[in-house]
Parts: sequence; C-alpha cells; structure tokens
Amino acid sequence: MAGPYAGLKVFDLSHVIAGPFCTRLLADLGAEVIRVEQPAGDLMRWLPVGIGAPGDHLSSAYAQYNNGKRSIGLNLKDPRGAGLAVRLAGWADVVVENFAPGVLAKLGLGWEVLHAADATTILCSLSTFGGEGPYAHLSGFGLVAEAYSGLMSLTGEDDGPPTHFGTALADVNSAVHALAAIGAALHHRHNTGAGTHIDISAFDALFAMIDQQPAAGAFTGGEAVRGKYGNRHTTSVPSGVTRCVDGSYVSYGMSGDVFFARLVKAMDAPDLAETYGTSEARVADPGPLYDRIDDWAATWPTADALVDHLVGHGLSAARVRGVRENLTDPHLLARGTLSPVHYPGHGDVPMQTAPYRFSDAEVRPGAAAGPIAADTAAVLSEVLGLDGTALAALYEDGVIHGGRTDDR
Repeated sequence: MAGPYAGLKVFDLSHVIAGPFCTRLLADLGAEVIRVEQPAGDLMRWLPVGIGAPGDHLSSAYAQYNNGKRSIGLNLKDPRGAGLAVRLAGWADVVVENFAPGVLAKLGLGWEVLHAADATTILCSLSTFGGEGPYAHLSGFGLVAEAYSGLMSLTGEDDGPPTHFGTALADVNSAVHALAAIGAALHHRHNTGAGTHIDISAFDALFAMIDQQPAAGAFTGGEAVRGKYGNRHTTSVPSGVTRCVDGSYVSYGMSGDVFFARLVKAMDAPDLAETYGTSEARVADPGPLYDRIDDWAATWPTADALVDHLVGHGLSAARVRGVRENLTDPHLLARGTLSPVHYPGHGDVPMQTAPYRFSDAEVRPGAAAGPIAADTAAVLSEVLGLDGTALAALYEDGVIHGGRTDDR
C-alpha cells in the first residue's frame, strides 16, 4: 500500500534534529523528500556511531533522522544556488527549515519570496523561540528551550539540580508539532487554495506539554505550582518509581481513591486508608506515604514479581526497561514502530519509524540515508530538467556539489 502522504512533495532546508525529524516522519508517511546539505554535511553525520564507508560520512544519528530522503548539494549563498532552491520550493508542496529567524530571508528564500513565486507553498519554520515575540532574537539548541519552558525545573530530586532529559526532547517535540501543523496547513490549502507560513517555537511547544502545573498556577496566581516531580509525583499521588531487592525499578500510578484502595489491599496495609483515604490527604503530605511504598517495594525480589502482584490487583505498573531491551521488542516489531532498513555492511537494521498505523495506508521507512549530497545530479535533472551542460557549469562554479552522475 502507498503511504497516507503519497504524492506529497517536500523540500527540506533543515539541519540537525528538529527539521530533519519532521521531514523523516513525512517520508515515513509516504512523502517525497529532497533535502539540501552543505559540503561538510549535516552535523549529525559526525556524531557516533559511524556506520558507513569512511568517505560516506554516515552515522547512526544521521540515519535515524534522514532515511527515505534524497540529498542534494546547493550553495545557498550563491544567487544561482538560491535560485535553484526557489525552483525546488515551487516544485514542493511543503518547505521545511530550521535556520535562526531571519537567515532564510537573508539567503533570498524568505516567506515573501517563496509565496510570491507560488502562492500555494506551505513554509514550516522551526526555531528555539519562533520568528515573532520578545525572545525571537535569542538563539540556542533544545536545552535552552528546556530551561526556558519550566519543564526542566520539574526534573531531578527535591534536593538536587534540574537535569537534561537525556534525549533531544525540545527538538523532537517541536518536530511532531510541526508535522501536525503541516497537516492543518494542507487542509487549509484544500479549503482556500492558499499556502501559509507556519511558525513553530520549541519553547512554546515544550511549555504547552506541561500537564497540570500551568493551569493550576493560572487559576491560583501561581500559588498551586509545585516543585520537582523526581520519582515521586506531587499532584497525582501516589505515582512514582520505586526499587526492588535486585536493583530493578517499577514505575507505578495509583492516584484516585478507587485505585488507592486497591493499593491498600495489595500492600495489606489498612491503616493507610485511614490516613490517606482521600486525594486531598495524599497530596497534602505525600512524603510518608511514598516512604511506606518504597519500604514495601524493597521487600520484593524483582520488579517483574512486584508488577505481577500489582497488576493482579487491577493496578497500573511496569518494570522500567532499557533501550537495548526494546531493540528486539516483539510489540514494537509487530506494529512496525521498529522497521528494517537495509544498510550495506549491516544488513537489515531495525530502526524507529513514524508510530502511526492506518487501516488502508502503509507507514514505513524509505531507503537508507546515503553520502553527502549523493543525489544532486539526479534530482536537478529529473525535477528541474537541467541537462549535462548546465550541471557541469554549476559544478565547475561551486554552485552545486556531490552526486555527480559521471562519478558513479
């Protein structure tokens, strides 16, 4: 089956993670994606782990975000390179970029230029703080958005410092919001015939995903905003992470009076019902309750044993798993969230894929990512109709690079 976005054309001017992850999701959904790389290649090519021949400059990090795309080399600072980019934007339904605000316009590729060339074009811009607002001039990677959003302030233990999330949360979160916004823009274009400029802020996107604290603070003048969650949630009590005898961990959530009553029965601790029988009592002074749960969990030999006991009482709990274990997880493989991508020298490698399932369309990764700008000549000849003479002149003048047909 074809993908749900089969026939959609995407021109990718992005780099590193936020933009490339958005366009990777679009590619998994069936879109045709052409991305631009500079001669040195995307930063992600130079991160561990190297997976290709030395001259390919391929890494596992780059592959994760760029399977299913064709890569071309354009010198966007040359007016001829920028002109080719405008033509490719006209070919595309959607253009994605994550330069700092204003950079695209300086290259001669801003919204006004693209919209004037094709009024149906959808441009999606991702940045740390967006293109408008008091912070728009500030730059930074995802960790800056994490810090500004307030989300980082909720991490770590009460007596410890805030921590990074360990994954590029700001980038991937804004990429998923961009994917959703592009779908809305395509629907808008279907209804009106007009393209639009989408402005995604990683700061906005992270703040929007904080669960209860902003609303509670807004209704109480900030008074109800609580501190760090750590491994003990401060409002959904009790919900946390606890340790068993063998050092394995269990994540659990039993907020709500009905579920707490089941926990009391599972622990054979009726006295807890007297002290903590209501949500108000549990939230007011959760520390001693969490201590009791931790002491009880510490008597269980393994996380699996404790989970079986809790689930048997109708409670929600799970052993905390590692990434390595999930690489062969039968559920992820069966649903296609891990799908094979063939890489020379590695065979079929299970890789993360857009986690969406359609009853009558297929979601799957495309071809393996290749060397820097490996498809330049092929794309410019097929999509823009440039002949060998025109391509040779552009190569000679350094306007384009990589992927010369005569080098293959």
